[in-house]
Amino acid sequence: MKIIYVDVDSLRPDHTGPYGYQRRITPHLDELAQRSVRFDRYYCSDSPCLPSRTALTSGQFGITNGVVGHAGDAARFRLDSGHRPEPGRPLLGQHLTQNGYLTACVSSFAERHRAYFFTGNFQENIRAAPEIGDEPAEIITDKAVDWIERNKDGENWYLHLTYWDPHVSYLQPPEWTDKAAASGPPPAWPTQEAIDRHAEIYGSRTALDLHYFGGPNPSPVPYNMPDAIRTRADFEHLINGYDGAIHYWDHHFGRLLTAIDTLGIREEVAIVVSADHGEAFGELGAYGEHGLASEPVQRLPLIIHWPGITDTVEAKSNDALLYNIDYAPTLCKLLDLPVPEKWQGESFASAVQGEPMKSREHLVLGHGAHTFQRAVRTRDYLYMRTYHPGAYRAEWESLFHVDQDPYLEHDLIETEPSIAEGMRSRLMAWWSFYAGTPGALPDPMQISLQTGPTLYTDPEEYARHLRDTGREHLAKDLEERLHPANGAVPVSWHASAPIRTIRAKKAEVPD
Repeated sequence: MKIIYVDVDSLRPDHTGPYGYQRRITPHLDELAQRSVRFDRYYCSDSPCLPSRTALTSGQFGITNGVVGHAGDAARFRLDSGHRPEPGRPLLGQHLTQNGYLTACVSSFAERHRAYFFTGNFQENIRAAPEIGDEPAEIITDKAVDWIERNKDGENWYLHLTYWDPHVSYLQPPEWTDKAAASGPPPAWPTQEAIDRHAEIYGSRTALDLHYFGGPNPSPVPYNMPDAIRTRADFEHLINGYDGAIHYWDHHFGRLLTAIDTLGIREEVAIVVSADHGEAFGELGAYGEHGLASEPVQRLPLIIHWPGITDTVEAKSNDALLYNIDYAPTLCKLLDLPVPEKWQGESFASAVQGEPMKSREHLVLGHGAHTFQRAVRTRDYLYMRTYHPGAYRAEWESLFHVDQDPYLEHDLIETEPSIAEGMRSRLMAWWSFYAGTPGALPDPMQISLQTGPTLYTDPEEYARHLRDTGREHLAKDLEERLHPANGAVPVSWHASAPIRTIRAKKAEVPD
């Protein structure tokens, strides 16, 4: 089987046609989805870029593979035995190579994030441009088509493509932004009332500090991004830039699909479209950023086209709760390959084949680049726990009924104590298993708490910036979060519901 994995950085599912977006900016993805299976509750176990792709290709949670963030001890991949794949838990690409697949990648991700272990997935690592940066979709597709043309007669190969376009800053030519804006109305939320409230939310990529990184900056691409979000017009300016980037990517994705058809191999190529993380556009006060373990950040698109299978299945969508670490074992099952014994995901191949499958009751999700957070997602609720706020106004605990409150505006942590207690219990049971059982490795997030997530914004410097811009009360709020009086923590942190009913499956033993 020939397989192409299309990794679109920062692609939020509900800004695509298959997930119901009102703007028609993904016509080629829409067409592919008609012969595919769409997964509606698919989440990255760890975000953002580096933790997510590490989890995807290692088949392991960040708490095990070592990568929960973007810098320092939070970003050290530790499943490396030297001259051979880690026993029982090879990288996905290593496992495919061992089983006769030619593996290749068109991406600058490894150098961009100093993730050199990522190259171990592939026999060929292809850079689309001579310099590290946001290579436009046009040149990624050019390199991909060239590789496919040279290998079209091969029987078994796996090609990973990384497209960057929907990641800030939105660098597409203005005409794509104009086309996206003309394709339909922008999202109705956030309202002006919500935007006004967001002036009290601080952190990089928040309403008034949209371009704060090491200091305040103007928009790097004025046509596609405003300087700040103060009005609905500012928000529409930003969302037009994001949607324009998606529209531009989809156009060149269409070129990829056309090339496959022209080469006569359409019925031989499986295509998987997903992302490393999503993007917040107003949720919890963040704009164009992936800095929290929140619903818009952790939820991913996943569309799988598998010739001879997804073309004919009746169940074209699935709403089971899934992790991105489930992808590797799923691929193995679809290819009839053995699943490494120490991978921590579970196959959902039955859903790709149109068969029913049992959903997990909950997921545990982590973030470690702008904040240190973990979250628990059930079918209805999202619980978020902050370990270090970075430079964000991140509450120590939050609870949201996501289906009833998709924009995360109504925190239920005080009004639903029994639900909150159950969520804490799930998180503690998960942590105790993956960091507190024989054979488990130390939690890299705990190891990194002294320094915290400071790669993009130094919290102390940012507090000075808040004062310099007349927000003394917000500077004090941040400093109190960074330096709790007498080491005090909220009382709720010490609470713990019984966990005897929560069990980890034998197949998940972290060993």
